[in-house]
Amino acid sequence: MRNVEKFIRDVYPAALAQSKESGISPIFVTAQAALESGWGRSKIGRYNLFGITKGSNWHGRTVLAPTTEYFTRDDFALQPPERVLSIEKSRTKGYKYSVLRLFRDYDTLEEALADHCRVLSGKGYADAWAWRGDAREFTRRIQDNTGWRYATAPNYVEILTRVIDMVELNVKRLGLH
Repeated sequence: MRNVEKFIRDVYPAALAQSKESGISPIFVTAQAALESGWGRSKIGRYNLFGITKGSNWHGRTVLAPTTEYFTRDDFALQPPERVLSIEKSRTKGYKYSVLRLFRDYDTLEEALADHCRVLSGKGYADAWAWRGDAREFTRRIQDNTGWRYATAPNYVEILTRVIDMVELNVKRLGLH
């Protein structure tokens, strides 16, 4: 529980500050950062708490790191230096891939949060943007198959909603709201 509190104390105030500009719920941002980074234990590089991959428009530093992806087919390919390490049939449906991917690397938490906001404000999430202030509804909308999906995990909405509940409870308990 101690690392949960520390993570929330470190990330929530920065997410709250960013929300004044973006309108994205700081509860959502903190919960998504917690889920994607294992409460900070699995962040990529210095401050990539969201698992944001390099993409075609990123020209900053990158880190090659292992991750898990889920796809409906067994012939997903990556461009070097990214590569597929293994593929196995998923328990739900489709295939679970272990891969090496290039991820963005940030100098500060604020830079990571600003880039996360830019990603979510992109045209692929336009259908979800109106709900950005509501952590639970925004979670559903970024995964609803209208526009882009934020994550490939089949149970992402359920898991993130549980983390949102935990963050919300702790933000109130710690008096950070």
